[in-house]
Amino acid sequence: MKYLNLKLLRDLKKNWRQFFSVFLMSSLSILIFVGLQGAWHGLEKSLDNYISSADLPTVWIQTSQLTSQDQSKIKSIKDVNKLKISTILSAKINNNSKDHMTIESTSNKSDEIKVVDGKNFSNTSINTIWIDKDYASKNNLSLDDTITIRIGNKLKNLKIVGFIQSAEKIYFTGSSDYIAPNHKNYSYAYISVATFNKYFIDYPSTQLIKIYSKNNDIRHEIETILGNRLISYENRKTKTEIAEATERVGQIRNLSFLFSFIFILLAILAMFSTILRLIESQTKEIAVLKALGYSNLQITEHYISFGFLISSLGCIIGTVFSPIISLFVLNTQKKMFSIPNWRIAYSWSSLGIIGFVILICTVSSYIASRQAVKGLPAVFLRGTEKKVHHILLEKIDIIWRNITDETKWAIRDALSNKIRILMGIIGVSGGVMLLIAGIGMPSSMNYLVTKTYNKDFSYYRRLNVRDYSLANKKYDGQWIQINQAHFSKDDGYNRLFIIVDQGNFVNIKTTDGKKIQNGGVYISKSFAKSANINIGDNLTIKPYQDSKKYVVPVKGIVGSETTQGAYITKATYKRLGGEFNPKTILIDSKYSSSKLSNDPNILSTVTKYSQERNAYNFIDSLMNVFLIIIGFALLLVIVILYNLGSLNFVERTRDYATLQVLGFSKKNLQNITLLENILTTVIGWILGIPMGIWFLNQYIKTFSSIRLEFIPYANWQVLLIATLLVWFTSIGTTILFNRNINKINMVEALKGIE
Repeated sequence: MKYLNLKLLRDLKKNWRQFFSVFLMSSLSILIFVGLQGAWHGLEKSLDNYISSADLPTVWIQTSQLTSQDQSKIKSIKDVNKLKISTILSAKINNNSKDHMTIESTSNKSDEIKVVDGKNFSNTSINTIWIDKDYASKNNLSLDDTITIRIGNKLKNLKIVGFIQSAEKIYFTGSSDYIAPNHKNYSYAYISVATFNKYFIDYPSTQLIKIYSKNNDIRHEIETILGNRLISYENRKTKTEIAEATERVGQIRNLSFLFSFIFILLAILAMFSTILRLIESQTKEIAVLKALGYSNLQITEHYISFGFLISSLGCIIGTVFSPIISLFVLNTQKKMFSIPNWRIAYSWSSLGIIGFVILICTVSSYIASRQAVKGLPAVFLRGTEKKVHHILLEKIDIIWRNITDETKWAIRDALSNKIRILMGIIGVSGGVMLLIAGIGMPSSMNYLVTKTYNKDFSYYRRLNVRDYSLANKKYDGQWIQINQAHFSKDDGYNRLFIIVDQGNFVNIKTTDGKKIQNGGVYISKSFAKSANINIGDNLTIKPYQDSKKYVVPVKGIVGSETTQGAYITKATYKRLGGEFNPKTILIDSKYSSSKLSNDPNILSTVTKYSQERNAYNFIDSLMNVFLIIIGFALLLVIVILYNLGSLNFVERTRDYATLQVLGFSKKNLQNITLLENILTTVIGWILGIPMGIWFLNQYIKTFSSIRLEFIPYANWQVLLIATLLVWFTSIGTTILFNRNINKINMVEALKGIE
């Protein structure tokens, strides 16, 4: 075996170009899978450690009033272990109309609060406040600074004694008006019960009940107990501050599996075709080995070792560099999620994938070599002869005779090397698919932002007010009432129930292009699909903070991506017996910021522009992931096409020399290579476009939630950019490789021909 090992090393050195694609594909498959796993599994572990150490509740309930009898009834619900009661205040900061704070006061020791700097949280401390560290960092606040809290027209100065993180606020947006965190203007804070009782007990507030239960769906029981005092019901799956983080784990995980599958498939094909081609070029060497007494098994093991060694080296390199990908992806998520300890983590499945890649490449080598090495030495000394078959196109004389000789040769050769062409087609189609996904993902998300804030809604500002009747006298605009509601039928989750007054700022249309009209309720498309609701169904709606139930026919399905639930006009709602008491008004730009900031009835003001910028920040947090998709897609196309050209060149050196003797110029030979790559690219491109659109549709669904629906938007610009990138890469790779044809030495190439 010593001499076979020497031959192995010499063959690798001589034919390194042929094995390079196998090495690269196995390396990239591990780099991507293990690298992305380090990110998503690390995020998962970081979240699990944070959540478990924080003693996080199962269910969160907000109510306008809570009695001791209510608490007893809730505790008696099956599977409920304990309750924690807090009081929630909404305030402005430092008399700034743009900065808002959600203040929580609790008598319990808040295990979910992590003090990152300053004094430990105390229930008895007075005149003090513990604030969100991200807001403090963005606004250059320090310990012992004084912060002014404004509720209505009352001001109170509190001393900052600690900076905190809360496991309940991992993805803290501060307002349902935003889809991404806005740490510059929105904060959360904790105060002691002593501080609350001294300064804020007479202020408007809501009760927050944190329930620890084995069952996260106790809606019916809670609705029965609290009735119209119930404001909202959330569990870990529906609470945005937690669900967004846990869902991001699955989004990155899905990407790792798909990427790796493509590269592993190509590694198998590359290894199979490379070993087969190597054996065909070494028939005389195999004959000598057989004559020297080496058995078929020993020779087969020799060729199997190529697959084992190359794939092992590729896996080692991919594993070594995978932490770079892990850290890169993880760092892109840090500005979105507030977690105290970030880490990368890997599971045993990484070793499983590494073993699988090595095994599959080794098996591929075995399949390619087991039959090829069988036979007598004399048979191998004769060498192998290529079998040339007539193709169907030759029978169509009017077409065949008008095709150039280069094209005829390229077509025949391609059809006689189906594995090689299949590998190229899969590589190109996979590249096109990933490019459409990589370009289409941000395009789809940008389309959602554009549609929401330029078509569906056209207001300038959105005001949340304390008293509807007072604000209605001062401001002209379009009022909307938003309540959480329990729908029957539903998909197991509460949705928003939006009652729309007359006006010009809400322009949401149905899927067939019609406006919302009187006479029924309109359901968002995502909600209708998940709950199996159809036009004409009668829907029972139980809005929270309302003692009535409403049975309403479904009149249409609306294409609303950012507000999932049901829409109804004010006229229809009042006709059903509902009381219209909204807290949100949409206005134009005629009201100045100073006037609005001085109105104590206004709880918050949000401009449509700030919402739009916030949504783009959400997209920016994912752009690096999309760029990884685009980068690896281009690399995939380059490697596959360059490898095909390299293998063809090694295999055809004598053919090229013979064609030159027959009168073909080097330009003709270069055209043959160009034609083959064009043929491969065309077929791969045609297959890749529908694959890319399908994959984009499937992958973008993983970013959708009960709050947001992302829809695929692969317009002609996306397809054009993906097409241009693939064709530019294909032609550029071919031109770069065709330089080798100019270096062919005819005398050397034809020496071995007998």
